[in-house]
Amino acid sequence: MVARSNGGGLSPLGSTEPYDVCIVGSGPAGTILGTTLARRGLRTLILESGRGMLSWLANQQIRSLARYDFTGNTDYPLSRTTSRILGGNSNFWTGRCERFHPADFELHPYTPPENPWPIGYADLDSYYDDAERLLRVRGGPRSPFSPPRRHPLPLPPSPDIGFLKRLGEVIGLDLEESATATPQKTMRVFNVQKEILPGFHASGHGTVVTGATATRIIAGCDGTISGIEVKTVDGGSAIARARCFVVSCGGIETPRLLLLSASERFPAGIGNGYDQVGRGFNDHPNLSYQTNIPHTRDTLTPTNKIARSHQFYNTYRGEGLGSVLLVMRQAWVLPNHIGVVRAATLLRNSVGILARLVSAPLQIGASFEIKPSPSNRVMLSRTHTDLFGRPIAHLVFNYADEDLRLMERGRELLRGWIPKVGGIGSHEIEVAWSRHHLSTCRMGSSPTTSVVNADLRVHDTRNLYLCGSEAFVTGGGQQPTLTIAAMALRLADHLTARLRAG
Repeated sequence: MVARSNGGGLSPLGSTEPYDVCIVGSGPAGTILGTTLARRGLRTLILESGRGMLSWLANQQIRSLARYDFTGNTDYPLSRTTSRILGGNSNFWTGRCERFHPADFELHPYTPPENPWPIGYADLDSYYDDAERLLRVRGGPRSPFSPPRRHPLPLPPSPDIGFLKRLGEVIGLDLEESATATPQKTMRVFNVQKEILPGFHASGHGTVVTGATATRIIAGCDGTISGIEVKTVDGGSAIARARCFVVSCGGIETPRLLLLSASERFPAGIGNGYDQVGRGFNDHPNLSYQTNIPHTRDTLTPTNKIARSHQFYNTYRGEGLGSVLLVMRQAWVLPNHIGVVRAATLLRNSVGILARLVSAPLQIGASFEIKPSPSNRVMLSRTHTDLFGRPIAHLVFNYADEDLRLMERGRELLRGWIPKVGGIGSHEIEVAWSRHHLSTCRMGSSPTTSVVNADLRVHDTRNLYLCGSEAFVTGGGQQPTLTIAAMALRLADHLTARLRAG
């Protein structure tokens, strides 16, 4: 039986027998993939740079490993963007589990013409079903505008959004409850390390090593990966060895690790023979307006109800722009996505604080697709290094002209609805980024335009795979986690078949 954790530091890496699969990163992609493989009897190792939440909050050395540089006109946040913690960013996830639309995988204005998606919606459809069961996704009936689904969601809806649906009817907007992962081990947030990772441990075939930072991928001259160099903040080092390797570190750290792994075989970094690693970074900006509506019996009690609409998802693609996911939220605490109301926000509201006695806050907003421009990219910093002396990531991220036009079209749409719902005054909330790091190691059929193939294997390597939103060709307007989970389950089938075939 394989050890379940690394109570002895890096000792699990000292085994003379290589693991079947070594996964770097314990976020949703790594944990779902690793647990699926271990349950099938494959000896699976998960490496995680961080430890638990307390260590992340208190240990400045571990927190420093998440630093990166930034330049660009998007004013992209440097804090609360990446993490070093068991479970990855699922510790800060809202649980939203929307599918991509079939049109997201087809040619549309934001698809790189030289590199379309090598897979389609049909390739993920059954894996979406499996991912929804695994994540215990709840939600109501599918609207005519939502992505297709052959079966109802595993769990019924829990919040009553009837009030928001009635508001939507006033403006002709079809609203539905967001498909959401439902935890069993916590009150609200679906943490993969609490909900899924126990199955990895119980399998008897899985080992998790925390506090272990992957610093370099070791490649042979024939493109075979022989190991992952691992270091700890207290000076420990080891080599993790396996038959296959999977990097699941997200859209910033995955390309960084590939670039840091330059060798004789890969002088510009692994998978970077045509300068594609790190290119195409995108995320989802969220634009919202806050207004006040007269109180009704539905707004007098403490509440936080959110509804979304796919009705205008593909509307602006006809204008050469991206997709839009609309949201309406009625809550006592508004507006921003981290749940903290600042006094300045309340004072900017033209109604004023006293209006809360006779009216309720309402937020109407949208999440936008961003064009994956080649100039938006993750590179290695020329000025800053981490604790191990390696360059940190440097992110370049600017709006394309199409992005600005799409957001302005969204503003026009949202502002037009405020008087129709009886809104009293309004103000635009500062753009908030979703922290969805997308498309920096995109999949494709050719190494000249992509980093991994349709099976997520890095071009020109024999046994290195990437798994996560970094492999998306385009980001759509949806939350990426369900598609990440579906791709992890699909990769698990591929690796299982390949390893069992020898």
